[in-house]
Amino acid sequence: MTPLPWHRESLQRLLADRARIPHALLVHGRKGIGKAEFARAAAAAVLCETPREGMACMTCSSCHWLSQGNHPDYREVVPEVMLEDEPESAEKEDAKDAKKSLVIKVDQIRANADFISLSTHRAGFRVLLIHPAETMQPSAANALLKTLEEPPPSTLIILVSDQPARVLATIRSRCRAYALAPPPRAEALAWLKAQDVSDPEVALACAAGAPLLARDLAQPEEVELRRRVIGELARPSGADALGFSERIDRPALDRTVFWMQTWVHDLVCLRATGELRHHVDFLPAAKAKAKSASIEALFDLDRELQSARRLAAHPLNPRLMAEHLLMSYNRATSGNRP
Repeated sequence: MTPLPWHRESLQRLLADRARIPHALLVHGRKGIGKAEFARAAAAAVLCETPREGMACMTCSSCHWLSQGNHPDYREVVPEVMLEDEPESAEKEDAKDAKKSLVIKVDQIRANADFISLSTHRAGFRVLLIHPAETMQPSAANALLKTLEEPPPSTLIILVSDQPARVLATIRSRCRAYALAPPPRAEALAWLKAQDVSDPEVALACAAGAPLLARDLAQPEEVELRRRVIGELARPSGADALGFSERIDRPALDRTVFWMQTWVHDLVCLRATGELRHHVDFLPAAKAKAKSASIEALFDLDRELQSARRLAAHPLNPRLMAEHLLMSYNRATSGNRP
């Protein structure tokens, strides 16, 4: 529950005066910079019985309970799909994942009503952490709104969001917005190297400067998928939409669309500014593709990819969707449009 190095100063500023801690925070910023980790570190510091320099001491009873995941004054609400379960067979796991909800349901919020209304166990703060906040169903957001309008004393509700604009406006208006920025590149690279991430420069570029996302993108299976997808998109003759799509299953569809988005963003940047943001190790191929691409068609394709990303978890045919997107990509980069 210790803060990430680049968030320590921000957390100390936030908690400098405990008497003035807001009852609700909306922590927001780019995906992969450690917002949930920041929120958990804030919760640990608030619940700590002997804080040191505003941070959790990590030695008191409260810190011990929190590290064990059984603090009586702390609750965390996430979509069912993010909950950790006991290991099961692959077949059972696939069946369970198909039934898990991608949103935070109203019952999950209502289940914490007693936690919020009753006295705290340690006569201190209670903390409720909700993330990603934008995944709350409207009914769940409305249920939370009642608590935000009349918060009990010594209560801190922390909402974490990559997309705060998607959080209900009445929720946002009752929270103190707290923006987090990515760390400086040198600090992010130093952290990635300490995490034993291979090729940290490429990983950080792929993640647009977000170190936690970069760590995830540096996993061997993700590196291999990126190599395949970008290699296909970089082909001078165009992507083999039919052949490549045959190897795309449902779990790989979302990641394939993600890598297509980053590649299309690079082509747009090259056309607009001459610079490349994500795939620095594919610069020559990206320049060649950008030269033949229509920037208007790239913007159209980007919107199509955004829609596809939202639909990737739905029960659609992944092969047909991948095939359609690759054909759209080929049209956008064929040089046949002005």
